[in-house]
Amino acid sequence: MANSSIENTTGPLLHIVLFWLKEPNNKAHRDEFETALKKLITTNPQAISNHLGIPANTEKREVIDNSFTYCYTMSFPDIEAQNKYQNDPTHQLFIKEAAHLWERVLVNDSLSLS
Repeated sequence: MANSSIENTTGPLLHIVLFWLKEPNNKAHRDEFETALKKLITTNPQAISNHLGIPANTEKREVIDNSFTYCYTMSFPDIEAQNKYQNDPTHQLFIKEAAHLWERVLVNDSLSLS
């Protein structure tokens, strides 16, 4: 009989952010964005795990959207930590340093099933 329980391997709350840079082929802009985001990753106290990536070269299918430039996922222990993150100086500094580089941002927050 299959195990019907769900075991999540990240924190209870995932904060998934997709970025579309204004000039995705501009190496200087990509470097500037990555530097700002890596600073956030190394200095932010609320996140318990992080993932910074680019679109994967997976099979093209109708349900796949890999039009974004970067995907950044943070895991938080609870909603309160994610709420604190929104006003944290590390997050505010990232926005100040990188907002001029992107044309679109899409955020999805997901809470684990219990």
